[in-house]
Amino acid sequence: MPELDDLLEKIDQKEFVRLSSDIRAVFHQHQHWFNSLNLALITHETTLSEEDYCCCAHTRCAFGQWIQKTLDNPIFRHPFFFKLEKQHKSFHKIASQLINDLNAQQPLNVTVYKQLIQAQQMLSTQLLNLFEFSVVTNGQFDAITGLMNRRSVNAVLAYEKYRMSRNQTSRCCIALVDIDHFKLVNDTYGHDIGDYALAQVASILQTVTRQSDTVSRFGGEEFLFVLPDISLDEAITSIERVRRKLAETPLELCQEMITITASFGITQLCNDCDIEHSIKRADEALYLAKHMGRNRSGYVDIDSFSEADRLIALGEINPEFQTMLSRYCKLVNSEL
Repeated sequence: MPELDDLLEKIDQKEFVRLSSDIRAVFHQHQHWFNSLNLALITHETTLSEEDYCCCAHTRCAFGQWIQKTLDNPIFRHPFFFKLEKQHKSFHKIASQLINDLNAQQPLNVTVYKQLIQAQQMLSTQLLNLFEFSVVTNGQFDAITGLMNRRSVNAVLAYEKYRMSRNQTSRCCIALVDIDHFKLVNDTYGHDIGDYALAQVASILQTVTRQSDTVSRFGGEEFLFVLPDISLDEAITSIERVRRKLAETPLELCQEMITITASFGITQLCNDCDIEHSIKRADEALYLAKHMGRNRSGYVDIDSFSEADRLIALGEINPEFQTMLSRYCKLVNSEL
């Protein structure tokens, strides 16, 4: 669902698992309440409790309590969930009118009942859409590291590019990461231990980032950072903090303490070019960091491009493009 894509930047895999589980439970509970109301209207049963028809009934049912708890979490203070709350409140307002008529032994108002059916259908559709989004998105996380996989982070990149197109002051940087000499880990300890090491590295990468940042497994031993609302200088500072944290945190593998390092390539996400071009710039900066000894960060600053090179940067990714990029790749000056 495009209207929920920005949640990908904010919610981790555990939140998506919890979200899909909660939706399944509250959907069934709300459907049970609706069925009970229908039965009461058909049989003219007037023993419904006050909680079912009072003015604040929408806050007392299981669904209402769930949506309120959800909105109390800053992550979910999102237009979709506010709309869901409004639809739920409208549903109970219509239901209360029918229940009041029932308790007053008035005949069923068919017009109002049709409104209730329509409100229920709208609510169910929104819940099913949310459930589908949570389940599908949960499948877009990497099984080994728990991070987003390449497909899902592409949606984050597309959203950031869209956001930049809507607001010229918006900024975003990316950083491509490659673990140094990771083949040696797999060859020495085996792929199962290698997978464990990947998971540990992923955990370390996440501990040094902001809540708004996204870390994904981009493939093999590669990771990708998406850093919204940040300048290139700020991104370099942030990524250097991540690089040092990883190098300073030994991992225990098979009762041995080993140090794992990584090399980083940093650049801006470009509003005028394809995402692929930005990834390629980060990859070239990463290559420089590898070439210069590993456990380093390289960067490409698109703001430093000449007018002629800026045109090349927007064109086809070919040898001329690669040669141009190599002139702008720089190593971050930091003590190892």
